[in-house]
Amino acid sequence: MITHPTAQALVEGVARWLPLDGSASGFTLRVARNALEIAARDMALGPAADARAATRLGALLDQEGTDRDALDRMLVEALRTGRIAPEDERLIAHLHACAIDALAIDQPKYAHELD
Repeated sequence: MITHPTAQALVEGVARWLPLDGSASGFTLRVARNALEIAARDMALGPAADARAATRLGALLDQEGTDRDALDRMLVEALRTGRIAPEDERLIAHLHACAIDALAIDQPKYAHELD
């Protein structure tokens, strides 16, 4: 679900950022822990969120068997050409669901406030 940075990039960044000599401050350790927790949630929740998004986009775009990234590109093109209107209720519902999924990964304490 996270596109940038990826879960892998977060984990690699934390590994490079933490000092090897054990001198990390409490703040540094909290930041590292938060980044690792986000990466873990992305690995656990991201594939299902992407599958739900692909299903919604497939229905919106009348496409089947296409991956999420390709569907996102098709959606951009459909919006640019006017094939799908920005105020389309299905589009708004899709974007809302994507925001809820992203919050469940990035900021899970706030996700319930938008349901």
